[in-house]
Amino acid sequence: MMDEGSISRRNFVKSATLAATAITTGLGLEPMSAAAAPDVPDAQPTLPKTLIGIQVEVNSLENNLVQFLDDVQNRASVNTLMIHCVPFEASWAGLDRASNPLGNFATAHAQYYRDIKMKPQALGPGDFNLPDAFQKISDETKKRGMKIIPWMEEDNRARPQIKGFDELYEVDLYGRRTSHHPGGPCLNNPYFRNLLVAQVEDFVRSYDVAGIQRGTERQGPLGNALGAWHHGGDPGHSDPGQTSCFCEYCAAKAAKQGIDFARVKKAYLALEPFVRDGRAGKRPRDGYFVEFWRILLRNPDLLVWEEFWSDSMRETQRLVSTTAKAARPGIPVGYHIWQNISFSPFYRAEQDYHTFTEYADFLKPATYDNPAGERMASFVDSVTQNVFGDLSHQQMLDFEYSVMDLKEKSYAELAGRPTPSSQAQPPGQPAGATPRPANPRFSSNYVYGETKRAVDGVAGSNTRITPGLGINIQEHNSTPESVRDCVEAIFRAGGSGLVLSTAYSAMGPENLSAVGATLRELKLA
Repeated sequence: MMDEGSISRRNFVKSATLAATAITTGLGLEPMSAAAAPDVPDAQPTLPKTLIGIQVEVNSLENNLVQFLDDVQNRASVNTLMIHCVPFEASWAGLDRASNPLGNFATAHAQYYRDIKMKPQALGPGDFNLPDAFQKISDETKKRGMKIIPWMEEDNRARPQIKGFDELYEVDLYGRRTSHHPGGPCLNNPYFRNLLVAQVEDFVRSYDVAGIQRGTERQGPLGNALGAWHHGGDPGHSDPGQTSCFCEYCAAKAAKQGIDFARVKKAYLALEPFVRDGRAGKRPRDGYFVEFWRILLRNPDLLVWEEFWSDSMRETQRLVSTTAKAARPGIPVGYHIWQNISFSPFYRAEQDYHTFTEYADFLKPATYDNPAGERMASFVDSVTQNVFGDLSHQQMLDFEYSVMDLKEKSYAELAGRPTPSSQAQPPGQPAGATPRPANPRFSSNYVYGETKRAVDGVAGSNTRITPGLGINIQEHNSTPESVRDCVEAIFRAGGSGLVLSTAYSAMGPENLSAVGATLRELKLA
């Protein structure tokens, strides 16, 4: 049975049949030295009525810009480029380029950067031709009526090797600087806040962008200590002693709010052995959940510090919005919402969509159907090693489905493979062997439900919901039919657009064509 307003599969398959011939020539972006910031038009920045975006790395545009733009516009009706611009990977003194290969489309204009512990410098031979690259990208997008939005992300990857940048990062329970996810720049570090303000102002004043999107995939110290995120129990991610932040700036801010910093640290030190013992299979005498609740009762500062961190995140989000709009009134500002909101009830409770309406013009919740099955299974693996260790994997998954309002495949189906498909060659598998099958996707019902929940969460405001549509993220299990169903689900749920995520090179021409075909059937392109 199909809904009355849904698209016939016959028409979908017919309209999705597009040529898959690859164009091998494109526009090369030759490295040059940094140039002065260009004049930016005074026109009011606006987003397309139906935003069809695609996330893209600068290095994927460097040599094949024309080919790329033609392909995504003709196949998928893309009208907005969300260009990933890790702002620390551009023109900084002491940058280790070998460890920071992605680059940025924008150079750092020194006049905006003060008191940040880092030093902008001119670009040299071999660097991205960043100012000129933006101009070339902009010239080509304008020919096609396309917009550009910087996608700012400051975490969820290894700390950039830039002199002075380590001083901006969080400090863990034992006074060590964090260096990788789930750590990141400290939200209360004044040098990081100065850097954030400088980056936003630089982007908005120096470049003709249609908006700003900030991406952050982090959570508070309690969730981190418990490993309560997908893959949170993986080696290197499951150390409760590495939760953060306990730096001098957080301590000073806490004191002003009447929070006892010493008691907070004592609380997290009390939680640490519970998590470590659970990871080692040592069940508490009264069970995992009872022991966890007992620790919470005796150490309420665990929750105090979790909310302290979440409040600090919201402060930086407001800072991004106010800075952008002060530099260029009316510019749309949006935020990427980490997919952990679909797995962790703790994280979902902290990410209240209604709160975002105070400062967000658009939101991009990650409703990635194709990796969701494997990610949910990994979340279950992690939390059944401590808080929910009294439950079997299937019992925990049933609990998840109940409290998160989901209904998908069983744990055995979701966890059908022992190694993540993001690895090109799974360990122990001979070269040239047939790859193990990908883990199953979540259904389009998941995409519909998560989009509808976000739309309902911002009801009564001007905040738009433009979900992230996952195509072959980690798991190469997307199909034209699954893409078609998810595109239809997003708009049926009230979405105002979508963002194709995350790597163009992995999406596949047939899946991109399915996006465009569905949009045309819906009369949205």
